[in-house]
Amino acid sequence: MTKVAQIENKGGALAWSPVSSHADVIALGAKDSGGVGFDDYGGELELYDLNITCPAGKPTPRLIGSVKTTKRFSSIGWTKGTDAISQHYGMGLLAGGMIDGTVNIWNPAAMIDGSSTDPLVSSMSRHSGGAVSALQFNPHPASANLLATGGSDGEVLITSLDAPDQPNVYLPAPDTPKQGGEITKVAWNTQVAHIVASACGDGSAVVWDLRQKKPWCEIRCEASGIAVSDLAWNPTQGLYIITASADDRNPVMKVWDLRASTTMPL
Repeated sequence: MTKVAQIENKGGALAWSPVSSHADVIALGAKDSGGVGFDDYGGELELYDLNITCPAGKPTPRLIGSVKTTKRFSSIGWTKGTDAISQHYGMGLLAGGMIDGTVNIWNPAAMIDGSSTDPLVSSMSRHSGGAVSALQFNPHPASANLLATGGSDGEVLITSLDAPDQPNVYLPAPDTPKQGGEITKVAWNTQVAHIVASACGDGSAVVWDLRQKKPWCEIRCEASGIAVSDLAWNPTQGLYIITASADDRNPVMKVWDLRASTTMPL
């Protein structure tokens, strides 16, 4: 393994550009404040061109755009968007989950071209009581307008960005109580565009069916008090999901076949 590029004195939430013409570009959302002591100067969203596909020479990362934010980042995601979105937003859309529960949507192209257009497209404050701890755009091209977010309040929300400046936010299952702890991860199913899963600090994971507007199942992954730190769907088998335990004393990953059981892993 060889390191090909490095950005000095930077840390935060990261997302790669999904746009092939800007494949070397990353977004970096600052998780650390620029303040000292009790001061909090907010955060910053930066775009870097890593130049890793340059034909010759050592890649040198270059800052190509930045914007100040009133709050720091907790999570970040980037989508190319649907065909309708990409016609108006050539570099897609960036979503930032902030520490105060706000979700911001930016136009990365406006950060680069130096125009007077405000890069901030829209802002939503539907998560209460803490950070937006997890977010992910739907990876299916026809549904790439959908953003799933999870908060420290235990709530999962879906945002439709058909009109990015007028986002539509809704619950995946309006009649179902929110989960019993911080949402640590959200993940769209790799085969079915209307299925999304969320991992929780209470040791459970829920699979949501947006079409039926109800949970498809709940997986009791860990003993009470032990969080599910991560989860991921099998890339080709949409009924296989893997979960990771946050228990440092017994760090295990469990593979679940949802056709067979939601209480016993494989």
